[in-house]
Amino acid sequence: MPFVSEDSWSTMFALFSLLTAALGVGALIYVRFFYVDLPKIKGIPEIPDGEALAGHFYKLGDDHATAAESWAEKYGWPVFQVRMGQRRAVILNSFESAREWTVKNQSATLDRPWFYTFHGIVSATSAATIGTSPWDDRTKKQRRVVGSFTTGPAIREMRPMLDLEVCAMIAAMYYDSEKGEREITPHIYQKRLALNIMMMFCYGTRFSSVKDPLLLQILSDANTIASFRSTKANPQDFIPHLRYTGGNGRNKIAKEVRQRRDTWLSTMLENVRGSLPMKLGPKRNVAEMLLTNNHEGLTQLDIKTILGGLMSGGFETVFSTSIITIGMLSTPAGQLMQQKAYDDIMSVYQTPEEAFEQCLSEEKSSYIAALVKEALRFYPPLKLLPARQTYKEFVYNGSVIPKGVLIYVNAQAANRDTSVYGGDADQFRPERWLETDNNIPPPYHFAFGAGARMCTAVNFSNRMLYAIFLRLIVAFKIEPSKSMSVNTHYIHYKKDPAAANSVASDFKINLIPRDKETLERCFERSEQLSAEAGSRQCPEPLKR
Repeated sequence: MPFVSEDSWSTMFALFSLLTAALGVGALIYVRFFYVDLPKIKGIPEIPDGEALAGHFYKLGDDHATAAESWAEKYGWPVFQVRMGQRRAVILNSFESAREWTVKNQSATLDRPWFYTFHGIVSATSAATIGTSPWDDRTKKQRRVVGSFTTGPAIREMRPMLDLEVCAMIAAMYYDSEKGEREITPHIYQKRLALNIMMMFCYGTRFSSVKDPLLLQILSDANTIASFRSTKANPQDFIPHLRYTGGNGRNKIAKEVRQRRDTWLSTMLENVRGSLPMKLGPKRNVAEMLLTNNHEGLTQLDIKTILGGLMSGGFETVFSTSIITIGMLSTPAGQLMQQKAYDDIMSVYQTPEEAFEQCLSEEKSSYIAALVKEALRFYPPLKLLPARQTYKEFVYNGSVIPKGVLIYVNAQAANRDTSVYGGDADQFRPERWLETDNNIPPPYHFAFGAGARMCTAVNFSNRMLYAIFLRLIVAFKIEPSKSMSVNTHYIHYKKDPAAANSVASDFKINLIPRDKETLERCFERSEQLSAEAGSRQCPEPLKR
């Protein structure tokens, strides 16, 4: 072994130290100036103590909406910026800031970001949903088409379908509870209702049993797909090196659920395509209309996007609000709400049967309409709305907001803004929407977003919730369970704090029929109207 002098060792060590220092400085310069997509926005405060690579991503914890809300309160910043790995993001935590960015500056904030997992893997074999697609001419075209299916006249045409599904939900809960003799968990009935409505709307088919294996598979897959739109569950979207280490196995899960989803979506579309030659009358579902009418030159990819988007995003939100609201109605405070609602319903209708039938075509009960608004305000389906991205530069309070910044509307915080909703914003109180001094401006709450990228099915979703709540209250007195009570806290009711969709933890309720004979006559009338409208008869009989 050749002899190395002490001076040579010193020189080598010095060179190694210099190289290490240079690499460290280089890494610091890279992270500070090149790793992050955009520099810090002047005039918008930034949450301190971000990590070198992850930024504030992991500091947001499991529940990003709650962490952001607590930061807004701690620092007194309704609007602040964070670094989500390599992405610069702004989080809006007040009603006015969310309205300012998404409504008043909607032309600048209508874009959506492209995410590695959801867009690059889950949607690799078909386009992403309309609501999550970046803004371009194709997205505009698809939104116009979907909007035409959810206009006022279009919703009126969907009345037989809505009647059948809401009545089937009520009937299933009635008979499965042995006509009020045993407690039940409301979750699966609301999930099947929402899924069936979208399946009937899109494909003209439905599930007759809450135990159907395919129903349970689709619900499971939809929940998994929704997780790929969660900020917390997908660090690889923001921290690039995680895409290649495979540490959390998300890539594998994404590919597996994509394959299953593509299979059942393709099967349903081909079933509709195969039945078209035998259809002589008007087209009754979206798939039939898209396959037979050239809506603005839609491609096959457009058709798959529209149908897949309606199925993935159309049903998985409303049921979460309806579930926890049913739980709220079962509480002692909810008993008073039920009585007020029932009294209001019967003040505008002569009989329960009339209310049960007419609620699908009109909204006469101001208390039920207020209950719907309060449910969406207090229990929005998504606490942290899907990310937007600035489409062009604009100025906010003197700060220049550059193109390409991520925007998160914290619906949990904005919907409880005391400057808008008053000092009791942290209470579930439908009466606030009936008070004469109510000055809450549109969009009233951010459950459906706002502005140019607001949910296209907002009117239909509102009508659906109105029908659900009115029929449940006309049919039953909803009482608390003695074995599994409900948690109604606006944060802690969620089963999975990290999930994108806010589904309540399991609970049970007692459903006490107000009048069994009247309720069963309502079931018979619903079946009769369904048959007269020519819609598919419910395979699961509404009368047992």
